[in-house]
Amino acid sequence: MASTNVRDTHKGTRGTTGRGTKRTSGPTRERLLAAARESFAKLGFASTRVADIVALAGTSHGTFYTYFDGKRDALLALTEQAASAIYGAAVAPLAGAKRQSPRDAIHARLTIFFRTYSEWWDVVRTWDHASAIHPEVDDLRARVRKSIVEQLCHLLTRDRELRHLNGELDLEIAAIALTAMVEEFADRWCALGRTLGTTEIDQLTALCAGALYSSDAATAPRAS
Repeated sequence: MASTNVRDTHKGTRGTTGRGTKRTSGPTRERLLAAARESFAKLGFASTRVADIVALAGTSHGTFYTYFDGKRDALLALTEQAASAIYGAAVAPLAGAKRQSPRDAIHARLTIFFRTYSEWWDVVRTWDHASAIHPEVDDLRARVRKSIVEQLCHLLTRDRELRHLNGELDLEIAAIALTAMVEEFADRWCALGRTLGTTEIDQLTALCAGALYSSDAATAPRAS
């Protein structure tokens, strides 16, 4: 089974940086991250200053630098959190999945994914804006996307073995195309200020299920 460790790009354990060893946990760090997230969303990453973050968090510059080298480190920590949440929503095991039809399983996974993506949309928008300045942010997103594709390939291979899946499909092409479609749709929909609700999930479910399965296979419960 494919997996990813979003900490590979930006270590979440203690480490030595330009300003020395940083503290990597605790309520003050979480308050600073919440303030950074709000500041990035309101002011944009480029315009946000450390002064904005500490003012919102009610801390000092010295306290901020106990946890982060600068706003880039705060963004990387937020990106790590968002990537972990979005990856988890995309690949986490579903309750009762073995008894679900492929169509119902797709619907359930898209429901979780869209809810999580919407919750982290402000961070996704920030990392989009910051990726040109700090390419390591986009590198992390690419790693997560690659892991989602690998996990989807694993799931599709299992369905092919159970003869649910269209046997002519190239699984890697299908996984990459569907991942790109779902992520790009979520991104554009949120950018328009629209809600990812039942209508959107039903439509995306129909598109994904129709691309992968015959109408009978899509609605038939999976064999145990």
